[in-house]
This record gives sequence, structure tokens and C-alpha cells, in this order.
Amino acid sequence: MMLLPPGVSVSAVTRVSVEVADRPGVLLRVLGVCQRRGARVVAMTYGQDGERARIELALSADERALRMARARLAGLVDVHAVT
Repeated sequence: MMLLPPGVSVSAVTRVSVEVADRPGVLLRVLGVCQRRGARVVAMTYGQDGERARIELALSADERALRMARARLAGLVDVHAVT
């Protein structure tokens, strides 16, 4: 379960789930892509299961920025899936 900071409504964010390889630096690369594409990360959870990990993001951005962020995330080497 992801907790949003006070003052952020559920309708103002989009949830994005990113399945990644559990390697050093992957989390920073994912967050960097979001920042560079103009998608503000409001909340995040990270969980790992063996050699794979799942990053759940709550992003605040317009539709164009979300589309660009998802496409760029899907193109990262250590990313297995973006939903």
C-alpha cells in the first residue's frame, strides 16, 4: 500500500508499476527518468523478491509527460515491465 503525503489527492496522481532487475543504481535511474521527463514523484515503494524488484510510483504530471516517462522507462536495460 502506498501512502500519499498530506494534501495530495488520489485523483491527482497516476500509479506506475516498474518491474526491474535488483541491481545497484536501478532505483536512481528510474527516478532520474521520471524527473527528466517532467513527472514529479509524489510517493514510492520498493520491494524485492530474489533477483527482481518492483518499484511502485505515484506520479504527478500531464498526460504527455506520463507517456514519455513510461516509454523511456520501458527502454531502460534493467527494466523488465512497466504497467
